[in-house]
Amino acid sequence: MRSLAAVLLMLTVVGCTTQQTGPATREQASMAASANTEIASYHLSNGALDTALAKVRQALSQDDTLVDAHLVAAEIQDRLADPVRAERHYRRALSLSGRSGPALNNYAGFLCRAGQTVAAIEHWEQAAALRRYDGRAMALSNAAHCLTRDESAGLAPRADRYWRRALRIEPDYAPALRGLAEWSLARDEVNAAGAWYSRYTAAVEDNPAGLWLGIRIARAGDQAVRQRKLTARLRDQFPASEQAARLTE
Repeated sequence: MRSLAAVLLMLTVVGCTTQQTGPATREQASMAASANTEIASYHLSNGALDTALAKVRQALSQDDTLVDAHLVAAEIQDRLADPVRAERHYRRALSLSGRSGPALNNYAGFLCRAGQTVAAIEHWEQAAALRRYDGRAMALSNAAHCLTRDESAGLAPRADRYWRRALRIEPDYAPALRGLAEWSLARDEVNAAGAWYSRYTAAVEDNPAGLWLGIRIARAGDQAVRQRKLTARLRDQFPASEQAARLTE
């Protein structure tokens, strides 16, 4: 994504052109809509939902066919607890994009959060089937996480299949490796959890959640030395983290 400064510069240029030449051309309107969408996304990532909503509405007034604008609008409405408007934007994005990978993935996440697990999995499957979509491993890993949260439907045991499929696409895909480590630990398969965790740590830098997972695996396997080493790394590198605070529990 372009820097915010570059986006603001684009808006300035487009705005000047519009003032000088009268009504914006379709191309100018589309450029302005793209810029406003990126600004909306920036504000969304910082939790400024009202500002983000104003910017994305401006973007859609400039170009209602911009898929990214509808996806950002959907995420904002979802966070504002307006699922009806959120779904409307997701469906519009799907219709405009011809069911693109990002639109399918984002809509599936929305469906999962709404408790529509089966429908969510269907959309992630469609995303994973798109050979040119770079996020296929992400889609499958997201499907796995969704399944683990739906114990009531009896679908959770299928989760590991999705993580394994993600790894067939990207062998070092960290979310899938971590998911399988967590999955194995939850089922008291400590050796398997340790093996997945080793692959996970080879793929990522130290982070609080990852170190905490390693500590739990070491604790379950009675690996006192490894547990002490991981505990020291967590305290030294991330002393203010939630995970570090849990060490004293």
